[in-house]
Amino acid sequence: MTASPTALMALTARPGLARALGAVRSAEIGLLRAVALDLVALGPASAADAPADAAGGALQELGPEAIEVLRRVTGPTSLDLQAHSTRDGRATTFLARAGHGVVVSAHLSLIPGERPEHLRAALRIVGTHGSMLVDLLRPQLEVRTAAGATHVPFGEPGPADPSAIPPGGPSDALSGIAESARSGRRLTITW
Repeated sequence: MTASPTALMALTARPGLARALGAVRSAEIGLLRAVALDLVALGPASAADAPADAAGGALQELGPEAIEVLRRVTGPTSLDLQAHSTRDGRATTFLARAGHGVVVSAHLSLIPGERPEHLRAALRIVGTHGSMLVDLLRPQLEVRTAAGATHVPFGEPGPADPSAIPPGGPSDALSGIAESARSGRRLTITW
């Protein structure tokens, strides 16, 4: 049994992401400079159950959600990226520079487990005047600026602004990341 993005609770629906996006849009931490996402989830119970393709596994199971979270923070953009995957596909990382200069990185890992479940979903957003650390699984958002660190409360997300992020699937971005991980080459993608 493998996890699927629909089996895991959507990270994009978490109130922490909505609050962080509000902070980015209102420039609480200045201009956006970097975004890093760390996702760890339970996946196939054994390496034999993992996809033989090194670009499968973590990228296939967690990639669509990761791309959507990152895309909501950066907005639609092109990315110049380099990706790497472990041989068994249980871990994939990539580092990219968005067309507007924002650095984007992600680490996706699957740990053997029976049922699909996120174990860690942390998002770090860095601006010119501070940073935010968002735990997407718990109601915790830490904002650090020159004035010091604060823990910002947040509630349920409000209605999403459909014009803020145009519709589109992550399949082209996933294909580009998988190709970079397979070939070791740097590629340009869009999301």
